Amino acid sequence: MNRDAKISLTELLGLVRDKIYEALPEAFWVVAEIAEMKVNSTGHCYLELTGSDTPGGRVTSRARATIWASKYRSLNTLFNATAGIPLRAGITILFRATVEYHELYGLSLNITDIDPAYTAGDMALRREAVIRRLTAEGVLSMNSGLPLTLYPRNIAVVSSSRAAGYQDFTDHLLNNPYDYVFKTTLFEAVMQGEETEASVIGALDRISEETGKFDAVAIIRGGGSTIDLSWFDNYAIAFHVTQFPLPVLTGIGHEKDQSVTDMVAWKALKTPTAVAGFLIDRTLECENRIISMAGEMASAVTGALEAADEQLSSFQNRTAATARLVVRVNNERLGYHTETLRRSARNALQKAGDKTGRLEQSLRHLDPASVLKRGFTLTSRNSIIIRSAAELEEGDNITTHFEKGTAKSTVKEIKNKK
Repeated sequence: MNRDAKISLTELLGLVRDKIYEALPEAFWVVAEIAEMKVNSTGHCYLELTGSDTPGGRVTSRARATIWASKYRSLNTLFNATAGIPLRAGITILFRATVEYHELYGLSLNITDIDPAYTAGDMALRREAVIRRLTAEGVLSMNSGLPLTLYPRNIAVVSSSRAAGYQDFTDHLLNNPYDYVFKTTLFEAVMQGEETEASVIGALDRISEETGKFDAVAIIRGGGSTIDLSWFDNYAIAFHVTQFPLPVLTGIGHEKDQSVTDMVAWKALKTPTAVAGFLIDRTLECENRIISMAGEMASAVTGALEAADEQLSSFQNRTAATARLVVRVNNERLGYHTETLRRSARNALQKAGDKTGRLEQSLRHLDPASVLKRGFTLTSRNSIIIRSAAELEEGDNITTHFEKGTAKSTVKEIKNKK
């Protein structure tokens, strides 16, 4: 190319623009995700769009797009009414656009129409994908399998302090008609918008550091649109709930729809007030159960006492009859034994008398006086009876006792019997 045939950058980019318009004259229906979105003061909407080979996969393309104010207001109103959510970052849209090229601002897309049905379907598909993943991982019902105390009074609350639902929840617990006492601890979190995932998970992580202080967790927020609910179709939040060591109650504030977080919670209720009502009702049920058990115990004790009294009365009657029989039998035995004892005593006395007579006769026979009468004598020395000659010495003075009288003599000679 001849250097003299040079052109300016503006001219070159003008040629690019012309070629683009020549090659792409009509509008195209395009699928892309809104990465960023801003609406300026004039009402124009500026978007950063991204594309990927698979839903939620790696970004493989990026482009700027514009919805002029004359179109944006009507498109957003129709989209919100049909899909149930406004246009926002993070959703996938099917839109009709023409390719625009400006020498100063480069390539962009001019959006002229949006199909809200596609976005609603895409969100539903993503929600179903999250449910299928949790089901495949086997964690869908893990939290609902945890035991919840009969009287859950220490509640960790994940919510925004500015949320009307949080105030409704605490007021309903505080002013319950039974004067039950509940202690709530707020763990501040963003409950809608792109910060919801990180904020709610962060609150749950803080609670998990002190689970011993709480009986349950309540994730609550006020009412809102379907888009607000969609933040809780998030896999990361739902998975955290399935793994949480305490029962999780949800009151996200939707009467008709149920989020994935609701599905994996221990119990999902429609509103924050309904969560408070559940806690109150459970406590009332616990109280009624205690009252019922106390009544059953009192009835059982009364019955046991009556039965014991009847048994005691029967036992007393049987004991009295038995005692009378025993007394009669024992009296008969006593009479028999008394007579036997009397006979035995008489026999024993008679035998003892006979023996005593014989002993008395023997004693009389052995009496020294009787012995002396029979011609025997007794010899003593110093009033001590001498039984053997060996006890004497020559020269001893001894006394000889006769039946009548005594004689004193001196020992001259001793002969011992061998």
